[in-house]
Amino acid sequence: MNNPSVIPAFDFREMVQAKNGEVVTTSRKVAKYFGKRHGDVLRKIEQVKSDCSSEFGQRNFASADYIDEQGKVRPMYSLTKDGWIMVVMGEEMQHRYAIKETRSKLKGTIGSRLMNERKKEKRVLALEHEHIMKVTQPELLIG
Repeated sequence: MNNPSVIPAFDFREMVQAKNGEVVTTSRKVAKYFGKRHGDVLRKIEQVKSDCSSEFGQRNFASADYIDEQGKVRPMYSLTKDGWIMVVMGEEMQHRYAIKETRSKLKGTIGSRLMNERKKEKRVLALEHEHIMKVTQPELLIG
């Protein structure tokens, strides 16, 4: 994965799938998509795992097996979107991994915070709406 290469004509949907609400792929699909040897992709994944935190590695790289054309059991990885992005980013310095991890964590934290703020705003807006409706629409007296 050292040399930049032109990505071949390939339907990206073949590379990824949804699993438990998350976008995932396999090391075999990454190798095929980028025209690399699967063994090289496995080595790159091991390198990325050693450069990242153990938490990130456990969350984004799951060991798996497959049966090759000769009927032999071979190793592969199942990767989350964040995992395969780290693998295909290319040869970068270690701080790039730290930046990416931090960005991913912040994105989740900020998203949660925004959702909580929206929930609070919704309640306040509902109370304001109720108050405005009472003030602007007097009760009808039917007598």
